[in-house]
Amino acid sequence: MQSKRARKARQDGVETRDAILAAAEQEFADKGFELASAREICRRAKVNSALLSRYFGSKEALYRLVAKRLFGDLGAPLAKLADGVTDEKSWRAAVREWVDDMLFMTIPTERAQKLCAALFRHEVTRPTKFHAEFKEAFGRPVFDGLRKLLAMKVKDDESLDLWTSSVWAQVSVYALADVKWHASFRPSGAGNRAWAEKVAAHICEGVFEATKNTKGTKEAK
Repeated sequence: MQSKRARKARQDGVETRDAILAAAEQEFADKGFELASAREICRRAKVNSALLSRYFGSKEALYRLVAKRLFGDLGAPLAKLADGVTDEKSWRAAVREWVDDMLFMTIPTERAQKLCAALFRHEVTRPTKFHAEFKEAFGRPVFDGLRKLLAMKVKDDESLDLWTSSVWAQVSVYALADVKWHASFRPSGAGNRAWAEKVAAHICEGVFEATKNTKGTKEAK
């Protein structure tokens, strides 16, 4: 049986590791990889630098883990939406879910969304040496998930590329803008979430209108 001291040490280790991760997420989101400081991460987490090295090895390894947590956890479900499509109704629901999730990921309303949007903004505007790696691991599956959904209706490759890029661009622009920039786009008095819902509906209406006379969903096959 594990001793009380061993259990306490294990619990303390988990808490320390979680504290470092939380501090790193905030530090990388605030400053990006290059300007983020391992010393500042330790200060935020209230631990010494030896513990960061012990649990994560290096700032680079910690950044990779933070990116995996933020990009992977929020983006992975979007890559699989097409798997649940069986008919026109479920196709429209999947498209709307993809757009909704991307907009609410990039128009920050919760801590994880804010951190993800900030990290995305840093990687796009000031690409790090990990940029290509992250793009393939996290961005490409989400983009391909959208393309797979649209391919159920848009059969012409050129049109499919245009539609996929267009929808991607419309949601991504919100991730690249800070909160004040978002506000400058919204009508006076419109809240973040309410406006995001209108934007999502507008994007989806355009897709649905353009594809309403096609029969390319799984049901039609």
